[in-house]
Amino acid sequence: MKYSRQSLRSHLLLLLSSPLPALALSTPTTIFTLPGPVAPASWFENLAVRPNGLILATRGDAPEIWQIDPATGQGALLVSVAGAFNLTGIAEVMPPHRHPKHRSCAAETYVFGSAHIPAPLQVEPASAKVWTLQFPTTTTTGIPSVSLLAAMPTAGFINGITAWSRGRVLLSDTEAEAVYLMDVATGSYSTPLTGLAGINGIKATTKPWLGYVYRADHASQTLSRIPVDDDAVATGPAEVLAAGQAIDDFTIVVDGDGAGKAYIGAMFENQVVEVGFGAAPSSGPGARRVVAENLSGTGTGLVTVVAFGRQAQDAGLFASIVRLDPSE
Repeated sequence: MKYSRQSLRSHLLLLLSSPLPALALSTPTTIFTLPGPVAPASWFENLAVRPNGLILATRGDAPEIWQIDPATGQGALLVSVAGAFNLTGIAEVMPPHRHPKHRSCAAETYVFGSAHIPAPLQVEPASAKVWTLQFPTTTTTGIPSVSLLAAMPTAGFINGITAWSRGRVLLSDTEAEAVYLMDVATGSYSTPLTGLAGINGIKATTKPWLGYVYRADHASQTLSRIPVDDDAVATGPAEVLAAGQAIDDFTIVVDGDGAGKAYIGAMFENQVVEVGFGAAPSSGPGARRVVAENLSGTGTGLVTVVAFGRQAQDAGLFASIVRLDPSE
């Protein structure tokens, strides 16, 4: 997202965890704070949780990806991306089909976006790029390689990214109000969804629920899902799952009937909100409850992204929080 405040102060970037079994109002645990002095308007824009439980965090104010261990609270700069300015969404790619005997050879790969944001609410034209981050196949602890997948001079602001089918990802473009479907092997892409004003975070459920794209609309404060075909082209009208809800990014869990829950980073409300929704087609916006509030601990804060842990000891939510100066 792009922020409407001139300065995000006191410059603290936090990762917090909240256990899912007791998702009631409680004090989340701070697991990491970016060390050292941090410039104004600094934040973690997006998170991806690796299969080994480590967290990848893109910085929205710098071309950096950090890796944090939620078990120890230790974190460090993983890569600095030459040729990029501000990083945006990140998502793991589902690997292509391989022979079962060679499944372990599939490289752990992520796609992330970048743009040049010279000032709040400003994006440099033709600066959108999409990159890959690939870990060595022989170890999960080695330094990953970064490669430019595609320059997108006609795009606006690549914001959210989510896996689609194997070897393909969906990218949301907030400025162009569109969703792109990109082939990770070639960098080629189509534009299956357009006219999506306010689009921000994006998710898609995998088989057997393949066929719905979930998207946040920060302008109308809604979360909705769109029925689509295998190439992410709409096959019917959108269903509103949450309304009147401040929203940046979110994560979802969906059962076999399409019913589920969304956990929403509620931006300047400084909260994580749970919204339940029914099986598709949904009968309307679901029940809403606040599961964590005042996440910054100061009364003012900005929740940018929510993600699920992937290890048994991390079976909860991670959220990235920016603490704001109350005087702003």
